Amino acid sequence: MISKKIEKLLNQQIAMESDSSQFYLAMASWAERSGYNGVSAFLYRHSDEERQHMLKLIKFVNERGGVSQLPP
Repeated sequence: MISKKIEKLLNQQIAMESDSSQFYLAMASWAERSGYNGVSAFLYRHSDEERQHMLKLIKFVNERGGVSQLPP
């Protein structure tokens, strides 16, 4: 069982990973529309990477009996 303190901290990290993924996604979309295809590919990859971090943390919390909180 995961402690409430650790669960809270991990949920904060989940939110940060989600925010980071969205920021990279927004920048990737802008770069793609602006014709910077290499930059957009780089940023899309980083968006996916941050999302994967978030998913790993969600699974970690849930598998240990905690409650993961997904940001809106």
